[in-house]
Amino acid sequence: MRILLLIPTLTGAGAERQLAYLGSELQRRGHDVLVGFVYNGVGEWTADVPTHRFPSYRPWSPRLIAASVRLMRAWKPDVVQTCLTRMDVAGGIAALLARVPFVIREPNSRESYRDLKSSLRRVVGRRAAAIVANSSEGAAYWRNQRTFLIPNAVPAAAIASVEPIARPDGVALALYVGRLEREKNVDVVLRACAAVMSERELLLTICGQGPERERLEALARELRIETRVRFAGFVENAWSHQRAADVVLLLSDFEGNPNVVSECFAAGTPMILSDIAAHRNLAGDDALFVPPRDASATAAAIRNVLDDRPSALERAGRARTRVGQTTIAAMAAAYENVYAIVAAE
Repeated sequence: MRILLLIPTLTGAGAERQLAYLGSELQRRGHDVLVGFVYNGVGEWTADVPTHRFPSYRPWSPRLIAASVRLMRAWKPDVVQTCLTRMDVAGGIAALLARVPFVIREPNSRESYRDLKSSLRRVVGRRAAAIVANSSEGAAYWRNQRTFLIPNAVPAAAIASVEPIARPDGVALALYVGRLEREKNVDVVLRACAAVMSERELLLTICGQGPERERLEALARELRIETRVRFAGFVENAWSHQRAADVVLLLSDFEGNPNVVSECFAAGTPMILSDIAAHRNLAGDDALFVPPRDASATAAAIRNVLDDRPSALERAGRARTRVGQTTIAAMAAAYENVYAIVAAE
């Protein structure tokens, strides 16, 4: 089967990483895969999946639709899969014009979509042959349409075998990995860690980039913890950081099926998560949960993880078993089944 995967940016974040896992496994399973993109992003792309770069048109230029139609008519895919709003719209319209069945990948939940572009995406999405959501919240957004639920997968064995980064003796290590966006509540992570730092030796590493970085750096200075917070920027593979950490925090207001949670589970690292449906569905009882914007509750949870290591490591062990049951091969097989259904129709 010839499968065209379309995404705005080739590398950089969770959606792009999942596309790389999927494309590589589909290639291994004997399919002909091509990834169409506009921007390179940060990080390295897997060498075994061929790509096609579109010209860097201005955002939302209709010329991207025309370029996508030309690619489809030349390459003749059996099915097109789009990912992320810009390519869901441009690639979806192009697939309709080229008369190729298309599938939209839904990586988020309803709370992510609050603007006109999201409304346009939903209109185009109603013409999709299928929606593939990675969470029940994402699937619920597309009610009354044919939707398949396929959770994200990570290379659990590879993550577990990575050597942890070096760390100072006698110092606890907290970690945040992800985009520095307002809805991620990284400021709450800083405030909670500052409260714990006033009592004991604790370092915080923040892996990620985003528009909130300057504000967060200023907050660290305001809290007088700047010497104990490291802003590492984008990290290609944060696995070695996750393997070394005593606790990882993710306090988002909303999520789909975040890679960082599965990666930390595979690394065997205790987690503190915001108490939202996406995290509950993913973690079960294998993490501590706090209100997304409650710094005091988060600080108490950090103390719990650091003071009661046997319980924290027991939760982490259960989580490692849980994430190991969702493999990249099984994820790709599920996508393969969806492609076969829509291509046959």
